Amino acid sequence: MLNDITKLEKLRDDLVANGKVIPANFDPVFKIVMLDCPNYLAFLVSSFTNIPKERIKGRIRVQNSEHKLSNAKERKKTSDLIIKVDKMLANFEMNNRYFDGLFIRNEAYLGKIEGESLNVSEDYSNMNSFLQVNFNNFSHFKVKSPILKFYYADMKNRIIETGKVKKYHISLPKLRKKYYNGDKLTKLEKALLILSIDKIKDLDEISKGDDDLMEAAKRIKEATFDINTIGLYDAEERRRQEDAMYLAYREKIATRRGYRNGRKAGVEHGYSQGFSQGISEGISQGISQGISQGISQGMEQERNSIINAMLSKGLSYDTIAEITNIPNQDIKRMRK
Repeated sequence: MLNDITKLEKLRDDLVANGKVIPANFDPVFKIVMLDCPNYLAFLVSSFTNIPKERIKGRIRVQNSEHKLSNAKERKKTSDLIIKVDKMLANFEMNNRYFDGLFIRNEAYLGKIEGESLNVSEDYSNMNSFLQVNFNNFSHFKVKSPILKFYYADMKNRIIETGKVKKYHISLPKLRKKYYNGDKLTKLEKALLILSIDKIKDLDEISKGDDDLMEAAKRIKEATFDINTIGLYDAEERRRQEDAMYLAYREKIATRRGYRNGRKAGVEHGYSQGFSQGISEGISQGISQGISQGISQGMEQERNSIINAMLSKGLSYDTIAEITNIPNQDIKRMRK
């Protein structure tokens, strides 16, 4: 136990010595910032709802984020954070990796929140308004803007079905790109950017001169000194490394499988072509072509599958390139 604590203390000291923090896109730190920084949270909610910040402060209530199950077969659903301000319910979701069904899952969370907010005797016209903010640590939508706002609407006729439900998608990588390119950022963009920054210098620069943002930056730095948070972060990083090693192993296996399948296909193709064109010439040419084609196709399919699996687990392009020796630009082209 003592050795474990010493190891975690060293990890903490290394982070600080390198001028780094545990970023707030790490789920435990995300929740710490949201729950322990009332001014910062009030600013975010105000920005997304247009409710004055001063009216929000002191009136935010954290709700139970574990949703009720309708039956024994229903899958467990737990939101990252649900808060209530007067008759408005807000759901914040930190999404560190994209996978098929992610947004459907989050839509199910929102549906649960809507359904659970109405008491049996209440009329539907008295329902709360609802807000969901997706903090995405990936770029999914092929647009330049890092902040997207969605309604339930008919875009062709410009008709909003209901103004009581709003959803936002925030692209944290696009905000980081704007910042490191030296582009001017709004206060909201800075507030969102803070959630994915891991350098103390950048945190201080982004939050400088603004009490709301400095409150969040200070809490992120404090969380980095907490041994329990360090322990959770270390476990998550080790899990990511193990996943990367496993995927790298799969890449090697896939290469061997592609070679075997290609050789088998080549021999079969060679014999088939050989009987029609001349056994000697056919076997030689067919085996050569078949092996080449089979290996190429088998390896490419397996490689693309593994690359996309790595991306879905949140591995960066640089990390994948280091593991696979595939250039960044090729990895980006493989992304589905």
